[in-house]
Amino acid sequence: MDVENMLKSISDGTPTPGGGAVGWIVLGQGTALLRMVSNLTLKSKKWSGGHDPSRTILDATADFESRATDGYDADCHAYESVVNAYKLPEEDQERQRGIESASLLAAEVPLELMETALEISLLSKGLFGLHNKNAHSDLISSGLLLKTAAIIGSKNVEANIPYLSSEDSVAVKARHEEVRMGLMDVIPMITEGGAL
Repeated sequence: MDVENMLKSISDGTPTPGGGAVGWIVLGQGTALLRMVSNLTLKSKKWSGGHDPSRTILDATADFESRATDGYDADCHAYESVVNAYKLPEEDQERQRGIESASLLAAEVPLELMETALEISLLSKGLFGLHNKNAHSDLISSGLLLKTAAIIGSKNVEANIPYLSSEDSVAVKARHEEVRMGLMDVIPMITEGGAL
């Protein structure tokens, strides 16, 4: 994905790619920085205490580029599904079901973004304090990007909840809250509070 073209496509005034898709790119950037710190930690015996968690991070995130770009595409597709559902004639008996089904997809993609941000944040926590200290600001930057991706995901889940069926709403809310609580526990540890 060409960065310049991606930025142009985000800014050109079409609904997609929007905030949810951007969240996946932010996640990819945060993961890339975490991988960079892991690789820098592995390059020196001085940081041998961080070698095992660095290897774990690199193994667990080996497919991070495709996860980020696939999520970006999935978010665009999910939004377009919602738009298409609303285009169905109001008298169509399948319209409401179509809206609920499309809205569920539009909630599940950012929920997956949150879950992935939590997964990678927990990996980062395992390296924190054992990493190459010359890359400390990069590790904090990674944490802040993961936090941002998680917030974007959360806001997009919340935006779709009102349009879900009652049953799906209960399930999505419960899953959202569980992931949100996990993120609230780990994010302060990998961002040093995130203060300026």
